[in-house]
Amino acid sequence: MATSGIGGIGTGYNFGYNSGYNSGMDYDSWVNDANQKADELKDKYTSTESTSGTSGSKDTSSTSGSSSVKNKYGTVSTGSAYLRNYQMALTDLEDSAAALQIYEKDNVFSKYEEALKKADEAAQSGDADALKTAQENVEKAFGNIVSAVKTFVDDYNSTISFLKNNNGMTATAADDLASFQRSTLTDKALQTFGLSKDKDGYLSVDEEKLTETLEEGYDFVKETIGGQYGIADRVGNKATKILDSSVEQILGTNKTSSAEETDKKTNSTNSTNKSSSNYSLPDGMTSFANFAKSGAYNLTNYYAVGMLLNTIG
Repeated sequence: MATSGIGGIGTGYNFGYNSGYNSGMDYDSWVNDANQKADELKDKYTSTESTSGTSGSKDTSSTSGSSSVKNKYGTVSTGSAYLRNYQMALTDLEDSAAALQIYEKDNVFSKYEEALKKADEAAQSGDADALKTAQENVEKAFGNIVSAVKTFVDDYNSTISFLKNNNGMTATAADDLASFQRSTLTDKALQTFGLSKDKDGYLSVDEEKLTETLEEGYDFVKETIGGQYGIADRVGNKATKILDSSVEQILGTNKTSSAEETDKKTNSTNSTNKSSSNYSLPDGMTSFANFAKSGAYNLTNYYAVGMLLNTIG
């Protein structure tokens, strides 16, 4: 962890990379820019004697996560259990993603930068005790970034594992799984800053390499993980979108035939035939799904509504 030169670190945070990311940039341009910066950072490492033995390697023997992904949220047998466990998985993932998103309050990057600022002020004040405390706070804040990335990866893998293990429970599980897996960068880009993706789509963290890359290319890692279009941003937004979806959408029971859609658009018929589902719900869930027509009955507040109804009567 490189804080030995903390007395000379100013509020400009000269880590060797300026973010260079335009908030108005479209996603394809951002990905191209991120991949280019990843290549530049990789070239920098492989051309440096002190890091050539670690940073250019694809060995993930010191990683955490992918080699021992746990079935944290279980394999379920009913629609209600699927909703309950999926909600827990998505909520955890949303929270761990938010900790890394640079526009979220109290994210780990802003806390680290604030700690650096206070350390710089302490160094300029000449107060040795204050400087020591400030340096300890910088060390802790830096470690919190690494820990937050590891937590995010664990929650991401747990969500992916849940969807894989319950792929047949709903008509949308496979689509959600594919969408989450598309939310990450290429494996080549991920490996540049200590993450990697295996053939099954699970992420892993090389903590040593992540630490090293944060020290050498802080702004790049910050933007690629927590900035606009960053991994945490895309995955977190996906989790939020699903949590805000109706139960019918999540269970895949709100699809209508093209003929029914045409009738609705032209108002040519007042047919009493209801939209047919392309998926057979588990016993006991059909009536609930038909009842939950409104977006108010989404995955986020489904259980809150149930608790309220139990309290009332």
